[in-house]
Amino acid sequence: MQRKRTRLSPEARTDQLLDAAAALICRHGLATFTMESLASEASVSVPLVYNYFSSRVSLLQALLKREYARFGHRTGVAAAEAETFQDIVRVSVRSNFEHNAPGTVLPVLITQPEIACVIQDELKRNGQYAADFLIERTAKHYKLDLDRARLIVQLSRGAAWAAAEWSGKQAKDQDEMIEMTVDYIIAGIEQLTKEIEGI
Repeated sequence: MQRKRTRLSPEARTDQLLDAAAALICRHGLATFTMESLASEASVSVPLVYNYFSSRVSLLQALLKREYARFGHRTGVAAAEAETFQDIVRVSVRSNFEHNAPGTVLPVLITQPEIACVIQDELKRNGQYAADFLIERTAKHYKLDLDRARLIVQLSRGAAWAAAEWSGKQAKDQDEMIEMTVDYIIAGIEQLTKEIEGI
């Protein structure tokens, strides 16, 4: 007796194709990714893939939009749950690490201009919002004026990005590296604020 094939809803099929695309890119990189390889990975026909996405670029743009939305949601939830200043720094550092995490598609897609163009405005807006949030919290926590808080946040973000990039290349334990980076940033901020108070 032949098993009846279940037809997926358009939303479920779209997610299935995007999941398969993400898996392929994580395994083999972006350079070898094709609509044909996606069809094979998802066990569907090539025409079906084109029925959902008109081109390779439109599919990759849809994947980036989905992954960036998921990333934004996770970061927003974590920020809302942060109870201490150290928790806020940890959320910020973790988001930097996630942008550079090996084995995920977000850092791969976000560096491709023809793909990333679909979220450029959102990237700028979210980046500015995150910076303003951190500056405000830093100023409040350490009783600093906004210019000094802005400098401290800029230095801290640079350290977080550098650590995330290095960690992604070294295959180190991500959680351990995040905690080391948080400790480094907090110690640096505290030293800087002591020097500022002594001026």
